Amino acid sequence: MAPDSYVATPESLTIAQPPNGPFNLEIETVVDPSANTQLSGLYRSNSTYCTQCEAEGFRRITFFPDRPDVMAVYTTRIEADKTEAPVLLSNGNLVEYGEAPGGRHFAVWHDPHPKPSYLFALVAGDLACVEDHYVTMSGRNVTLRIYVEHGKQDHCAYAMDSLKRAMLWDEKAFGREYDLDIFMIVAVSDFNMGAMENKGLNVFNDKYVLASADTATDADFSHIEAVIAA
Repeated sequence: MAPDSYVATPESLTIAQPPNGPFNLEIETVVDPSANTQLSGLYRSNSTYCTQCEAEGFRRITFFPDRPDVMAVYTTRIEADKTEAPVLLSNGNLVEYGEAPGGRHFAVWHDPHPKPSYLFALVAGDLACVEDHYVTMSGRNVTLRIYVEHGKQDHCAYAMDSLKRAMLWDEKAFGREYDLDIFMIVAVSDFNMGAMENKGLNVFNDKYVLASADTATDADFSHIEAVIAA
């Protein structure tokens, strides 16, 4: 677009005369996650890149009609240095993964179901993974993964069991089964919120997810079950 056909500020993008019919709008933005001290939008805490888009964080990533009633389908391509961020996650199903020049790699995630922007999520970093599976009432096999900081894998068992029981309860109570091929939880100690239930990629502060039978109380386990189910 010609420079005089739009006005871009840190808060808004205004296009005075958009096309009359359907059109594609490509926007290139530059953000600095390490300098994002508001911890809203895309930020970096310690070594992990993370997003927090509720309530209005997505507009800090790119210009967007960032309202709950604006529903869109998202395809997200993430590229990073492979040693710095071997794990690349976003909403939906993983549809492509590969190597990129200069020791980098990429992942493409696609969520076919429209969602509001505040449920968008992205996580990139060096995390360990615990994996299980759940078979839905229609017979689909859903992969379940909990990503945690290295060394904390042994504290995920109750959260994983709670997740499977929550999925079963949704099916029995509401007749609704999970609609993606994978469900992921990221539990890290430096997440700025208690929890954020993004579509298919929940992000938690690990104190609300991880527990060991050697140290946790019954109340701790009850709280984990409640948080996972919510």
